[in-house]
Amino acid sequence: MSRRLSTSRATIATGIHNNFNDPVAITPSSPYTDAIHDNDEKPKHPFPSTRRHFYNRNKTTHSQQPIQQQSSATLLLRNPKRSGLAVFIIIVVLFLIALTQSPTNKIKYAPLRDQPPYDTLLSKRQCTATLCNTQGKCATWRPHHEHHDPKQLKKEEMYRNLATIQVDLGCELLLKASDGTWMTITHGETNCAEHGCQDAIEVDLQGDLYILASQLKQLIADPGYMDREITVAHTGTQASSELPYDVTLVSQFSVNRLDVFTQVLDAWPGPVSVAIYLTEPNDVNQLKSFFAIPANVIQYSRVHIVVVKPDYTNPDRLKYPINHLRNLAITASTTSHIFVMDADFTPPTHFYEHAQSKLLPALVEQHYNRRVAMVVPCYAILESHKDDPLPQNTAELHSLVKEGIAYITDPGTGHGPTLALPMALDSPALSLYYEVCYESQWEPYYIVPRETTPLYDARFRNQGGDKQSHALQLNALGFQFLVSNHAFILHKDHSKMQWPGGGFSKSQKAKTPWSYFEEFMREMEQLYGSNVRWPRGCSANAIGWQAQLRNPLGMALGA
Repeated sequence: MSRRLSTSRATIATGIHNNFNDPVAITPSSPYTDAIHDNDEKPKHPFPSTRRHFYNRNKTTHSQQPIQQQSSATLLLRNPKRSGLAVFIIIVVLFLIALTQSPTNKIKYAPLRDQPPYDTLLSKRQCTATLCNTQGKCATWRPHHEHHDPKQLKKEEMYRNLATIQVDLGCELLLKASDGTWMTITHGETNCAEHGCQDAIEVDLQGDLYILASQLKQLIADPGYMDREITVAHTGTQASSELPYDVTLVSQFSVNRLDVFTQVLDAWPGPVSVAIYLTEPNDVNQLKSFFAIPANVIQYSRVHIVVVKPDYTNPDRLKYPINHLRNLAITASTTSHIFVMDADFTPPTHFYEHAQSKLLPALVEQHYNRRVAMVVPCYAILESHKDDPLPQNTAELHSLVKEGIAYITDPGTGHGPTLALPMALDSPALSLYYEVCYESQWEPYYIVPRETTPLYDARFRNQGGDKQSHALQLNALGFQFLVSNHAFILHKDHSKMQWPGGGFSKSQKAKTPWSYFEEFMREMEQLYGSNVRWPRGCSANAIGWQAQLRNPLGMALGA
């Protein structure tokens, strides 16, 4: 939808005020009305500031002679400071227009420094068992795929002929010996000659979240593993979508969010990928107790899960590695698009279907040649209404907003640029989305393509700059930001939110060696240029150019 710049904005952009039919600008009583003419004798109108300055200096007195004809250019030349400022503003605006219309999809991604090797960390996405016979022939099996009876073992030359068994963390192998007894082979390498498993006649490989939690508990109890960081992945059972594009909900949390996150799983029937952080050694007890309940195992069985056990001898483990966990969950996902969301938010039940049927086609088909992020507004519900059901559509949400029960989270720089609150208070939107311009320190949630979107900066820990830094990366690459008119996420307000290593306020105030406004910003300017905070993917139709009343001079100075 085409929009025209407002009058005030045009004034800033050109430095010229349109005075036609303006009775204040030039009136019959003005002493210089008839003096400012060109040869065609048509009235000319100088800049407003120049007009006032010129009028005060040249007010006619009885002792003065009539003023000579002068052009607007002459008036500006009489005040070089003002003319220089006007020229500077014009240059800045023209440069910004050229910048926003440049081929941003050709901007090359520049990797950040000191990032973990995620492909190596998650080289193993699912536990397996590798069985080798006495002749050196090996076969690798995955859990729950098929039961290996005597006939199958004979076909694979493993019947009563096993030499070694290697089982990954998260799996266990049930083995039946020739005398009819069953034994359990847990993770690690087993020599069958020493453990009496060489004459196996039947095997069954199993792997679930309870098995994984149980094995982790055994490892953590071993003093030799206290200083070792362990990252283990569990692949969910949810079948891949038949559509060419799909979206995975990505999140991260500590074990105290396991129960709360089930609300998200109830509301989101699509793919889910999460990373779980075991902050303290005792956290594994809670993990095992939670998955000892069969209903919880069933509910989480479809989820891709990455469990992280940190080095418990390092006090820095209490600095919650929020972006590192996000990156692990993103790497474990497999769909064309991802939606990264914090665990204390809940999507409405229609979100996934709407994203699949409306938002993804818009991103893929209508914007196939651009880098685009679909921003999802986030709202909170007052704590006094925590027992009320969450709104499930925009009509219910807008009603709560107007009643003051729902409100936009962090309405300042954090989520204010999304413009969700004024849009919610406006008339019901008919369009699927609207466009906004990037703003510095903005931290939106969005749906983005998985393969072409950079990961988060893992150097950010706790909260503070973790999402801002990622949005800045997208802006540096020229991403266009569209905001969904019908999708949203919510959380119920609470007076105190507990975080690993302490309360929420403590984590916010904790000193961190990595600063958004210092180290990160300097690195981004080195990688993408000093104008990295300017809205590179914003089109002329974006609301940001009008409703946000952006100041071109302030943008030029890096505001």
